[in-house]
Amino acid sequence: MLVVIVHVGRSLSPDENRSCVMAEFDVKRVTTLEWAGIGAGLAAFIFSFLPWHSVSAGIVSASANAWSTGFFSLFAVLLLMAAGGLVLAPHLGVEVARLPLIWLALSGVAVLFILLQWLIIPNDGVAEYGLLGAGIESGAGFGLILGLIAAIVSTVGAVLTFRAAPKSVGGAHPSAA
Repeated sequence: MLVVIVHVGRSLSPDENRSCVMAEFDVKRVTTLEWAGIGAGLAAFIFSFLPWHSVSAGIVSASANAWSTGFFSLFAVLLLMAAGGLVLAPHLGVEVARLPLIWLALSGVAVLFILLQWLIIPNDGVAEYGLLGAGIESGAGFGLILGLIAAIVSTVGAVLTFRAAPKSVGGAHPSAA
């Protein structure tokens, strides 16, 4: 596919047009592990709008999604989305050096952040409301649990991809010579 770009009334020359060829995305070239990373990033975005923290007192209940729960949940979602985008990038013609390592780091930190978010969410009404637990319950919402599952799926895909990546076989460190 050839793309012609017009800049302020002037079209590019044929030589300039060759550099504007769009990358072709072939679904068949994406591995199952890469689909796991891409899907986990997309799933994390969708799950971020579900309740990550829920509070209920009798018939009254409230919840907060990942975007309003705190730094750890927000940043975990952004890390998983970035990891999914980086896994997709080589299939769109963008070279990413050390992709398995970067993917592993992003998804691993996302798992850690979601677990930290879960730990800092008050799990009863006593600590947060001082009401001696009078029918008040609070804790992790199902969005946080689904987000954690997405982060674990991405991390497993990253670990398996990292283990399968070719390792450089070298002797001594170059500076040792």
